[in-house]
Amino acid sequence: MAARVRIKPELITENRMRIEMFDVEDEDLENTIRMKGWAWVLARRAWVYAGEPDFIYRQIREVIIAEDGIEFIPEDLEETVRTVEEKARSEEELEEGRELLRRAFEKTGQTEALALLDRD
Repeated sequence: MAARVRIKPELITENRMRIEMFDVEDEDLENTIRMKGWAWVLARRAWVYAGEPDFIYRQIREVIIAEDGIEFIPEDLEETVRTVEEKARSEEELEEGRELLRRAFEKTGQTEALALLDRD
């Protein structure tokens, strides 16, 4: 079973968002995310990383895109895209977020989510 991930808004600051990862069964992946600063949150029963867009984008690049065995939770794809788009602090950041999600969806094989990025 693949680890499942989603991106949600974080209410602490205007631009902050949170990545949550569930079903992490691979010890190497668990060690990787722990080294990248993710924390286990018992209340969510998930590994969580929260931050401003540039920090989240780094996690998308270095964990979701770089590591195997991760996919986005299908029913949360729209919220993931909407969160990344709404939390961007500039047009450049918005484009970077969209491009990273595009690469991540292609890597996870969830190409149906690409339509969510092209709905302008």
